[in-house]
Amino acid sequence: MYELKAKPKSALAIFAHPDDADVACGGTLALWSSLGARVGLVVCTRGEKGTVDVGLKPDDLAEQRAEEVRSASRFLGVDELYLLELNDGEVTNTLDLRSRLVGLVRRFRPEVVLTPDPTAVFFGEHIYNHRDHRELGYAVLDSIFPAAMLPHYFPDDQPPHRVTTALLAGALEPTCVVDISGSLELKIQAVTCHRSQLQGEAEAMDHVLRARASELGRRLGLRYCEAFRRISPAGTQ
Repeated sequence: MYELKAKPKSALAIFAHPDDADVACGGTLALWSSLGARVGLVVCTRGEKGTVDVGLKPDDLAEQRAEEVRSASRFLGVDELYLLELNDGEVTNTLDLRSRLVGLVRRFRPEVVLTPDPTAVFFGEHIYNHRDHRELGYAVLDSIFPAAMLPHYFPDDQPPHRVTTALLAGALEPTCVVDISGSLELKIQAVTCHRSQLQGEAEAMDHVLRARASELGRRLGLRYCEAFRRISPAGTQ
């Protein structure tokens, strides 16, 4: 792995659930925002099924999670937040979803797009990746190449845009890291906003986030890092 030192002028994070981006790349977004980058966040689902509480109504949870992501986004320096409000657990790489994503990419015109690595499925013997993450990762990749960059894909949408870099979070074989030593605290504050998901375990989550970032950083002699698989879509350098 190597340290990704380049700081983009614009970055768009596209994730499935309200807390996904904060956990996966919150430190990177906060860092880039502090350095003057324009940062956008797309949350695809309402997250209304993310609870073990059978007495909590899905619509009430969705409303709570929308407020949580708005609060968290302030810590990350998000300039534009898009809530697509798909049903939780029903993300599918369809033509309709790609059309919406292409429209957002062409409108925001990011230099970098961050999204889940759809090829990461099994994490050891006990955990495997959420279907929404896998479906969305492929939908985003299909949207930024070739669709968003070529005029005859979704021709009624915004002018074509070429994304320079895709950073895939949660990769089993990451290729680069971003040094978030100066922004880890903001990431933790953002994640802590998602109270519906922490269930009173904020302190434990704080420990997990620090330990994970520390382990990644240690490999390159850095304090805290986030890791990604870096892809340059065809036709870019």
